[in-house]
Amino acid sequence: NAFTPNNDATNDTFVGTGYLNGISGYNMTVWNRWGEMMFQTNDPYSGWNGTKNNVGEPSPTGVYVYQVTFVEPRGKLVELRGQTTLIR
Repeated sequence: NAFTPNNDATNDTFVGTGYLNGISGYNMTVWNRWGEMMFQTNDPYSGWNGTKNNVGEPSPTGVYVYQVTFVEPRGKLVELRGQTTLIR
């Protein structure tokens, strides 16, 4: 649950993993400890690079909260919440 966005091509983005074929309605958001949304995507293959909206200044080292929702191929809504640690 940690990533190191230091442009070394290893573990540079926070992105979901798993079998994604057939899912729909995907949404992932990442929030800082002050409740500010740092990243949002509807693309399950797009990850957070440790900057606000993937542009601009690097976010500080720390713990960030994520929420992921999607609909499984059989129609069940899945909601995942957790934490990731950004390490500089």
